[in-house]
Amino acid sequence: MAGKFFQCLGRTPFASLLAALMVIIGTCVFCGTSFQALQLIIVGVFNNLFRFNLNWLEVLQVLFVVIGVVMGLFAIILLIFGFLATGSTRNNIYSGPKCIMGGRITAALFMLISYVLTLGWLALMAVGMVSVTVYASVDSICTNEIYGKRAEELVTYCFNLTRFGVYREERNSDSVCDYANLRALCNKVTEAGPLFCVAFGATVLVVVGMVHFLITLAANYTRIKISRELTEYRDAVEMEELELHSTEKKDPPPYRDASDS
Repeated sequence: MAGKFFQCLGRTPFASLLAALMVIIGTCVFCGTSFQALQLIIVGVFNNLFRFNLNWLEVLQVLFVVIGVVMGLFAIILLIFGFLATGSTRNNIYSGPKCIMGGRITAALFMLISYVLTLGWLALMAVGMVSVTVYASVDSICTNEIYGKRAEELVTYCFNLTRFGVYREERNSDSVCDYANLRALCNKVTEAGPLFCVAFGATVLVVVGMVHFLITLAANYTRIKISRELTEYRDAVEMEELELHSTEKKDPPPYRDASDS
């Protein structure tokens, strides 16, 4: 029983398993928090307060769902490949020359895809950093200029997007001046901000998981390559033994002296 347990452990790719968990959990958290945060900003802030639509943000929400599905499937595929290239399973699957070559090509292809996806997640991490920075700035404005003031003190106050470099041609579409709207703006930002922070942390987790996958794929590629060399060496040894046995069978019988008869 203990032997089977240790054999099972020997076939388990713990590095790929850990990377898959990080990628799947990070992707799910990122997609969920980003979707909800963008919903709060799109509907609660831009549509209701600033009175203009951002259609590309709505497309971005759908894109997050697609990213979650694709990354989850890719992580599962890499995990399955990790199982196939670990322990005695590797010796059984990648034993022939064609299987070994197919395994090397598959590992190289997965490394290329993982590298491209890692660059994409690094870009998302940069975007998440910008979102967190904007949230920290707006939250500081709300704390010092809105939450600590009474309605009478904010009669002439307006929150203007121009201080963030956003300009609109339509008049009064880039500012919020009413006290109730200012409070609603700050409340939405306070609600969506932590979600952006969690989404940024999730991108970091996914990037770490993708780096783990790159490391394991490189290691599996090397192991499969070594399996090819071992297979060629074993075939050469077996061929030499066959030639040796065939030579021994063809040798003439030993000379017998007449005095032995």
